[in-house]
Amino acid sequence: MRLEQRLSAAQLASLALGCGLLVFGIITFDAFSDFIHLSVRVTLWIGGLEFLFGIAAGVVMYRALAAFQRGIDGCRWNQGSLDKLKKQLNHPSATAFIWILVAVLLGYVAVDLSSHWFRHHHIQIGGLTYFWMSPAYAIGILRRSLNPKLPRGQSIWRDEIKPIHSDQWGNRGPSTPAV
Repeated sequence: MRLEQRLSAAQLASLALGCGLLVFGIITFDAFSDFIHLSVRVTLWIGGLEFLFGIAAGVVMYRALAAFQRGIDGCRWNQGSLDKLKKQLNHPSATAFIWILVAVLLGYVAVDLSSHWFRHHHIQIGGLTYFWMSPAYAIGILRRSLNPKLPRGQSIWRDEIKPIHSDQWGNRGPSTPAV
């Protein structure tokens, strides 16, 4: 049975956001775990668990978002529950949360690039950028799914603009001498 048939819209949205936050937490822990001095064996176990939980949370997040989109496209849930969820996702606190994530990410990048202390334990920022933004990505996908799709109007190139045409092209008419 598909996820959108078993869970409500709010449950799927919560599952996607929860998994996005789990990925965020795992990546944040991984970014700063280099500063905790542990034995090699413990570090390998922690790294393996981080990897497995991170992959599992990411897969569940993407599956929940896909199921949410299928449920919206298939008109699976009533409009009242979707309006309530839309109101919650469009609340200013959700937008503030996204901006806080952006500020944390930019702050980390600034500290990483400018601090000598971080340079000894330098990690690659590129992958972290994507995974740190996974809760914001989930909120964006949920918001986009709940907004009605606007009908596309006629393109201006088809009807309103005609190709340039002249009956005078190619005809050498009387020319005036240059002065």
